[in-house]
Amino acid sequence: MSKLLDKALKDLSPRSSLFKVLLYLAFKGPASPSTISEETGISPGTVRPALRALLAKKYVTQEMDRSYKSKITFTEIVADLYANCLRKD
Repeated sequence: MSKLLDKALKDLSPRSSLFKVLLYLAFKGPASPSTISEETGISPGTVRPALRALLAKKYVTQEMDRSYKSKITFTEIVADLYANCLRKD
């Protein structure tokens, strides 16, 4: 598991908007705040502050076109979930 993913999993609650936005970006790739809001159902008033917080925590970057991109890949997240499932068996 990458250090950044490990930090994010300790820092963010899986039920939080921040984690949901990060997971969306990891899965879908770069997206604008409005696209994230439309596709997740999370209000724009929640998405924008979540993106600012994720940017400050260095979990995402902002692209030249003003979209946001996760620095953690979806495969890293799934691999960690899979490893945790194996440890519980």
